[in-house]
This record gives sequence, structure tokens and C-alpha cells, in this order.
Amino acid sequence: MQLKRLGLLSILILAVALAGLLVSSCASSQQAVKDYVESEAYYPAEEYAMDAEAPQAPGTERAVNGGGVGKSTLRYFIRNGSIDLTVKNTRETIQEIQEMVRATGGIVSSSNVYEIREGQYGAYMTLRVPENVFESVMEQLVTYGKASNIRTSSDDVTMYYVDLESRLRNQKAQENRLVEILEMAETVEEVLEVEREIFRVRGDVEAMTAQLTQLQDQVTYATINLSLREEAIPTETISPGAFENFGKRVSQALIGSINFVMNVVSIIILVIVAILPVSLVLGLIALIIVLLTRKFSKRRQLAAAKKTEETKQE
Repeated sequence: MQLKRLGLLSILILAVALAGLLVSSCASSQQAVKDYVESEAYYPAEEYAMDAEAPQAPGTERAVNGGGVGKSTLRYFIRNGSIDLTVKNTRETIQEIQEMVRATGGIVSSSNVYEIREGQYGAYMTLRVPENVFESVMEQLVTYGKASNIRTSSDDVTMYYVDLESRLRNQKAQENRLVEILEMAETVEEVLEVEREIFRVRGDVEAMTAQLTQLQDQVTYATINLSLREEAIPTETISPGAFENFGKRVSQALIGSINFVMNVVSIIILVIVAILPVSLVLGLIALIIVLLTRKFSKRRQLAAAKKTEETKQE
């Protein structure tokens, strides 16, 4: 009897899973048909008109309507931009840009200042601004210096966004149905089998929720990559930057020289200590050789002198 109930419950769980997949496929197909019907491929271009009454969500653009249809579809876009700026003072420009971005409701997600050469600095910044002020922020940024390499992009993610929302709704509905089936389970085997299926569905729901949250953030906030570079100092003009922090630089140079001398002295001492045992042994050998050489030399001299005396006596 328990095996029969367990088999029936397994069939019921399988039916719910298949129904969820069928509904998801149908929803995706219906959405694709709907998008096609409301696109320019379905309606002639001259019959299109803007619907000004329905509200527009952040990060979206309204699609146009076919004549007499009376419906509108929100389009979802991920917008990105980049600008290279040549400015007079990098640090001052960064502060001004930060204040401007905060005033628009955005944030500076990253900022990196680096030195190009002595007295000349550059920076990389990543800005996140609300999508509805993206164009105005781009226009303001070019006023902070000499702009070049201005690039913008807009990726339409409407199909992916709508499909993800639809699949997430279907997974949540499937989870609710499995919870109802769990309340009907009577044996331990039935409870465990339903709980395993609920755990799988909840994992899918959490993964889809994270993807949708990330996508919503990308749609709501545009990303701007900004490169700053200070103007090069002309060689025919006298720049006061050469004596900026002069005392500190002198002290650093002096300390560096002293450290270099101390390092050289320490190396010499280490070399002397390292070769001292070998020097002692070699010195002792050399001393023995000198003593022996002198001894043999004296003997030869005495022998030569004795021979000379014998010769004279003869």
C-alpha cells in the first residue's frame, strides 16, 4: 500500500515539474510572439505612434504601438560609455566629478590616481549613474577638459529580461505547488522525496533571483569608464612644480645615499668575515714557505762562502 502511495506521489511530482516546464516554454513562446507582433516587422512604419500615458520604468525605453492596438511594451537596455579627458589638474577634476556624480544620484565605484612622470598625474574612474541621466552626465563630463575617444553603447536585453522574469514566476509557482503536496504526504519516504524536489526548485529560484537582481542593477544604472590625464608641461615655460616638496625630496635623497653607503660597508664587512678563515690558512702556508726559503738560502750562502775561503787558501 505504501509503495502504491509513493508511486502515485512520484507521478504527481513529475506532473508538476512537467507542467512548470510546459508553462515556462509557453510563456517564452507567447512573449516572443507578442514582441514580434509589437515590432516594426509586423506593423508598417507609418502606422507607429508613441503612447504617452503609460509610465516608463528606469532603464527602459517605450516601444511604439501599431495603429489602433493601444498597447505598449517596455524595452530594457544596458548602457555604457567611456571618455578620455585631458585636464589641467587631475586631483581637482576628480573632486568636481565626484560631487557632480553624487548630485545625480550615482556613485564612483572605483578611482585610481597614478603618476605619469614627475609632476604629471593621471587617473582611471568608473562611474555608475542612473540611466535616465546618462546622456546629461556624458555631456557634463566633456566640459571638464579636452575630450577624446568618446564612446557609448546600448545593449537591448528585453527578451532576456522578460524570459528571466517569466521563468522565475513559474519556478515560484512550482515551489508553492510542491509545498501543498508536502502537506498531503503521509509517510517518511513521501516527505523526503517532495523535500528533495522543493530543495532543487528553491535552488533554481535563488539563482534566477540573483541573475534578475544583477540585470536590474545593470539596467537601472549606466556605467561610464573615465580616463584622466594632465596636460604635459611645456618645456619653454618655467614650472614651479620642480621645487614642490623640495625639502622632503632632499631628505629622502640624503637618507637614500646614507643607506647605500651603509649597505656597501656591510657587504665589505661580510666579505672580509667570509674570507678570513681562508686568508689565515693561506697566510700560514705562505709564512712557512718564506721561512723555508730563507733557511735554504742561508745554507747555500754559507756553503758558497766556505768554498770561496777554501779556494783562497789554496
